[in-house]
Amino acid sequence: MPTKAVQQFMLGTVLSNENEARQTLAAMKAAGYDGIELCGFMIHPIGFMVRLLTKAAGMPVGKGGNLDWHALVKEAGLQVVSLHTDLGSLERDAKAVADEAKSFGTKYVVITGMYRFDYGDEATMHDLAARLNKAGAALKAEGVELLYHFGVKSNPTAEHAAPAIALCKKEKPDVIIALGGGSAMDEAKFIGVGALYDGDPWDFPLGKAVIEKTIPVITVVTIPATSSELNGTAVITNEALGRKDGFVNPVMKPVVSILDPELTYTIPIKQTAYSAADIVSHLLEHYLGHTLPFAPYQDHFCQGGIRSIMDCMDRLLKDPQDPEARGLMMWQAAFAWNGFYDCGMGLPNSNIHILGHSLSNFYDTPHGAAMSVTILATMRYYLKERAKKYADFAREVFKIEEKDDRKAAQAGIDALEAWFKKIGTPTTLAEAGITDPDAIDKMAPDALQTAVAWGEKDAYGYTEQVMREQFELCK
Repeated sequence: MPTKAVQQFMLGTVLSNENEARQTLAAMKAAGYDGIELCGFMIHPIGFMVRLLTKAAGMPVGKGGNLDWHALVKEAGLQVVSLHTDLGSLERDAKAVADEAKSFGTKYVVITGMYRFDYGDEATMHDLAARLNKAGAALKAEGVELLYHFGVKSNPTAEHAAPAIALCKKEKPDVIIALGGGSAMDEAKFIGVGALYDGDPWDFPLGKAVIEKTIPVITVVTIPATSSELNGTAVITNEALGRKDGFVNPVMKPVVSILDPELTYTIPIKQTAYSAADIVSHLLEHYLGHTLPFAPYQDHFCQGGIRSIMDCMDRLLKDPQDPEARGLMMWQAAFAWNGFYDCGMGLPNSNIHILGHSLSNFYDTPHGAAMSVTILATMRYYLKERAKKYADFAREVFKIEEKDDRKAAQAGIDALEAWFKKIGTPTTLAEAGITDPDAIDKMAPDALQTAVAWGEKDAYGYTEQVMREQFELCK
């Protein structure tokens, strides 16, 4: 049976005195919880200035440091599942931290305060990794485990997930929590299925094995864009094979997803723009590609969704912490690709993503940035054969009044390009930082391979030459 526990930190100030703590712990037990993760700075007395600074930072401050937590936890019939501490305390005296953990009957220590590091600086990351490894070794010498999976990179890789898969196979966690955007969620899904599979988890994207089970994944969305929080899709890059691939199975759908717009307030506007482009790509692929003779609901859902994203970006460019705009962005992202609006529309034309994955595979282009380039290329390529649909898009989304369908369609593409430029996403390979003269030679066969893997090559007549022609339109 899994152990259900509560992190002491999340209980805030309801542990300020002995009676209050006793009542809170008893209520936890009565609610069906088995344990608690104790937080170092909440079970020790802290000085006035530390208390003041902690409170100013918005963290709960009570007087729990004056209580006998050994006695309180025992009396409540709870177990201590882990001890929460900071890296500095470990570096100062790992033995003391280990001894305290063992005094509560746990062999696990969790590190807090990781937000204080600059994760965009490579030198800082190497230094942090070295410090964590040293702290982990010091704890291990005392018979205590330090567990951490070091971050998630943009465009997650199978190689990066491998240590986490090995860790999960050893420790057998009850659940994996993905905190972040699409990259964090996709890697968590890959880790979840890989941890319960005896072979190479890359067998799943290759279609050599069928996913039957996973460690449950909970997502906490901080970058809304991919709908990964509400779908059973994961996209992973295999650096050894030089391939970025996606795979789908309902088993991988998160069991719980938490969407709190406040968690998105500090996203840089550039990243927000990339997210907007990704949401638009999900809506457009089904809308522009389907051949249903009568689908007003689906078409209007897409048109309205894109219009909503544009309205949100207008507000966020002025105020990045606009709560209504942040909330609607999060809601729209979740529903853009969760199987709701595209239900019954048949095989999608995933050309935008097929091309975009090659940009990310070879040049590590952020996913949303790749989308704003390949959306325009796809629309230009299919303009002639889909002029009527594109004209409808232009008239409904951008209020283009041109009567001629071909001219209206072109005006819509131009308007979409102008909007991408307005919000700060790239519209060409060069703007995306891709100046390699051999880029198209590399990407065309890779994109064709993706089309084959996704079952779309024959359905849409893809060839390497077709892919090459579309990449030329990305220039």
